Amino acid sequence: MSKVPITKAASNNLESSPKYAPVRALKQRYTRQNLIAVAILVALAILIPLLPQVKGWMLSQVSLVIIYIIAAMGVAVLVGFTGLVSVGHGGFLAIGAYTSALLTKYFGVDLIIGLISAMFVSAFLGALLAVVFVRLSGAFMAIGTLGFAFFVGTVVNNVSIFEGRDGIFLDNNVILGIRIEDFGFYYTSVASLLLVTLAVYCLVNSGTGRAFMALRDSENAAKASGVNRLLYRVLAFAISAGITGIAGALNAHVVNYVSAEVYADIWYSVDILIAVVVGGPAILFGPYLGGIFVVMLPFFLERLADFSFILKGVVLIAVLRFAPAGVGELILRPLRIARRRKLRSVAAGLRESEVG
Repeated sequence: MSKVPITKAASNNLESSPKYAPVRALKQRYTRQNLIAVAILVALAILIPLLPQVKGWMLSQVSLVIIYIIAAMGVAVLVGFTGLVSVGHGGFLAIGAYTSALLTKYFGVDLIIGLISAMFVSAFLGALLAVVFVRLSGAFMAIGTLGFAFFVGTVVNNVSIFEGRDGIFLDNNVILGIRIEDFGFYYTSVASLLLVTLAVYCLVNSGTGRAFMALRDSENAAKASGVNRLLYRVLAFAISAGITGIAGALNAHVVNYVSAEVYADIWYSVDILIAVVVGGPAILFGPYLGGIFVVMLPFFLERLADFSFILKGVVLIAVLRFAPAGVGELILRPLRIARRRKLRSVAAGLRESEVG
C-alpha cells in the first residue's frame, strides 16, 4: 500500500470528517480531564480552610504563596510568552503595593478597589517603561529593568508621601463594607489567582498571545507576517506589570504594612524571576511550582535562612542546566508525550483505513 503525504490543511479537513470522530472524541476527553483536575484543585482550595486543624497563620502563609504565584505569572507573560527578560518586576510589585496602601490610608477604599487601582496604575507605568526599554533586548533589557527596580526603591525611600522606612500602617482589610480576617483574605487571594490564571489562559490562546509567541520564536518572521513589534511588546509589558501590581497590592494587605525597608529590596525581583525560571515560564503550571518553591523553601529552612538563598541559586543553576524549560515542563512532559502518541496512533489508523 502506497503512502499518501497529507498536508496540514488536508489533515484538518480529514479530522473534520465524520470518520475522524474518534480523534475529536479523544481530544475532548483530554480536555475534560484537564477541567476535572482544575475543578478538584479549586474545590480543595475552597474546602481546606474549613478543616478544624487549619489556623489563620497557615492561611496567611498560603496567601503569600499565592501572591508570588501571581507575580511570577506576570513575569511569565514577558519571559515565557514574549521572550523578553525583566529583572525589575519588584518595582511593579512596589508600585501596586503603594498604590493600594495610599488609597486605603487617605481615601479608605475597599480592598477590591485597591487591587483594581494597583493593576491599572502598574499597567500604565509598565507601558511607559516599555516605550523606553522595548527597543532593547537580552542583557541590555535585563540591566535596564534592574535599574528601574533600583529607581523605584530610591523613590519610595526618599519621597515623603511614601513615608520611607517608617512605612504605612493599614487598617483591617474591608471588602464591600465587611471586615475580613485571615480566612477572608485567603479567599480573596484565591479568587484573584483564579481570575489572573483565567485571564492569562485566554490571552495565551488568543490572537494577541499568538502574536507574543511569534515575536518570541522569530521576530523577523513575525514582522514579515504583519505583527507590530512595538505595539505587542508594549502591550505585553503593560499586561505583565498590571498582573504584578495585583500581587503587590495583595502583598501590602496580607500584613497591612508597606515600607521602603521591604520594597526597596532588589531581592523581590530576583525571587520572582527565580520562581518563573524554576517553575517554567512557558506553561501556566510553572508559576505555581515556582511560587511554592520560592516561598516555602525559606519557611522550612527558617533557622538556615542564609542556606536557603544558596539552595535557591543551586536549584536555579541545576534547572537551567538540566531542565531549561522548567520543572513544570519536566513533570508534564510524560503526560503530553503519552497523549500525543495516542492521538497520532488513532489518527494514523483512521488515515490508513481511509486510504486503503
